[in-house]
Amino acid sequence: MPIEARAAVLRAFGEPLVMERVELRDPGPGEVRVRLLAAGVCHSDVGQADGEWAHPLPVVLGHEGCGVVESVGEGVSGVAVGQRVVLNLAPGCARCSSCLQGRPILCQDALDAMGEGRLTTGPSPITGADGPIATYSLLGCFATHAVVAERSVIAVPPSVPPPIAALIGCAVITGVGAATETLDIRAGSRGAVVGVGGVGAAAIQGARLRGAAEIAAFDVSPERLEAARRAGATEAIDVRDEERLDGLRRSARRDGFDWAIVTVGRPEAIRLGVDLTRPGATTAVVGLTPESVETGIDMLDLVTFEKRIVGSAFGSISPALLMPRIARLYLERRLALDALPSEPLPLEAINEAFARSRRAEGGRPVLAISADDP
Repeated sequence: MPIEARAAVLRAFGEPLVMERVELRDPGPGEVRVRLLAAGVCHSDVGQADGEWAHPLPVVLGHEGCGVVESVGEGVSGVAVGQRVVLNLAPGCARCSSCLQGRPILCQDALDAMGEGRLTTGPSPITGADGPIATYSLLGCFATHAVVAERSVIAVPPSVPPPIAALIGCAVITGVGAATETLDIRAGSRGAVVGVGGVGAAAIQGARLRGAAEIAAFDVSPERLEAARRAGATEAIDVRDEERLDGLRRSARRDGFDWAIVTVGRPEAIRLGVDLTRPGATTAVVGLTPESVETGIDMLDLVTFEKRIVGSAFGSISPALLMPRIARLYLERRLALDALPSEPLPLEAINEAFARSRRAEGGRPVLAISADDP
């Protein structure tokens, strides 16, 4: 039977989200229904709400979540009712060449479904008082419940706290994966992380796992720079210190960083990451710029010095491999993730969480949606 859920619905770009009662259909073949325990607020959710990219409206946003499987549809065998799961925005189709090579984030069928606000397994499962409501990133985590494809959930041990498990679903897999998979950072190397919110802090820890000798953190927030030091950065630099940045740019040809990870979706941040690296170095760009915003890169510098710029999305490899690995590293205390989330807010405070994200205030905003017990 369909169930009633509470959800934060975006009905117009640039407007606050509205708490509404919605209906969720039963999970169909290959689908599961999840009761959300916690959801993280990624800046991409905020950018989408602000209209930085096209998307069908109305929509339930949210792509960073942890929950408990409540019911399963026909043919589901990989997860069971009562299992703790992280929601996964890169389920893929399991058939195309990208999926078969372990890169479901590149699956065009899944990306088409994402852009249309539906699931890979069928239409959006959400209905409001005035008709269908789109699902964001195949998930729609800003709600008490979600119906998603079975491949969109990945089991994690219940000993991983819900706020941490939620952040593994985007901030952590993206940051750690950029360091360990996209760049495959070498032990003893020197690198820069531009933007040290949730993704940047995770990238620092991923670089530490790989044995980086020096990690410079760049941000505008003193609070986040201090948190970056605690996460393992060896140096913290305020990007408003133009004199310092000019000196680093001038010395980059002979003494630049071996790699850079840029987590901020702004052209000036991307340019900074490239400018700081030495000849032959690679800059991994994680942050998403708004639609149609161009980033000017000095191509003479890029070609002459054989620098590389690569995109890094969702950890670069299959989340089904990387998410359990990250959970295990957390439980083994090799990844210190407890400081990443801010003090959880209730789902009803979603607009305050968005405001904190816009202000780059504190840690990753997290919503506490329900308790472990129903």
